[in-house]
Amino acid sequence: MHFEWEHIATDNQVVDPSFTNIIDVFALSKTYDTEYKNYLKRTVAVEPVPPTSYELGSQFIGINDKKAVSDTIVYKPVKYKPLFGSLSEPHLRARFKIIKLYGSNITDSDLKSKTVTAIGEFFETSNWDFGETFYFTELSAYVHKQLAGVLSSFVIVPQNAGSVFGDMFEYEPNSDELLIPDVDVGDIDIITNITDANIRAGS
Repeated sequence: MHFEWEHIATDNQVVDPSFTNIIDVFALSKTYDTEYKNYLKRTVAVEPVPPTSYELGSQFIGINDKKAVSDTIVYKPVKYKPLFGSLSEPHLRARFKIIKLYGSNITDSDLKSKTVTAIGEFFETSNWDFGETFYFTELSAYVHKQLAGVLSSFVIVPQNAGSVFGDMFEYEPNSDELLIPDVDVGDIDIITNITDANIRAGS
């Protein structure tokens, strides 16, 4: 179970001036996790919604027996924030441009498939905290490590109108959000070199 203690309240947290503790418990339910990943696979047409605070409270009713009398537990559902693909918000959409290592025997389709797998592994739920910031440099380093010997370059190109190269190098979600990639082989282009034309936003 992930939980967060804030000494300075953010906009979406309650401040109690009395001598009590308000404990925010952020929870990602297994049902929502499964349904959302099926949604990303396009096997579910409607985007799933996370459970309500009341539903979470009912699931973790046993925790209330262990808290102090003066404590108040507020359950907050965590929701997924998709990145890169068509299911993400327009300003979070992007394509990946990759260059095959010279002399490598890997096929284009296999290289794309391995790249998608590496991206998925990087965003594995267990590797992230709720609200944790995404840095493309970390993703790039991971993909290069996983595809050592077959991948030469790996860049991200934002697709939103008005975006410029570099806009997707960093993204910070809300404290109740967890990032998840919406990527398939169709979101990856194999190029021979990096030029201004092929890394221009929207290309």
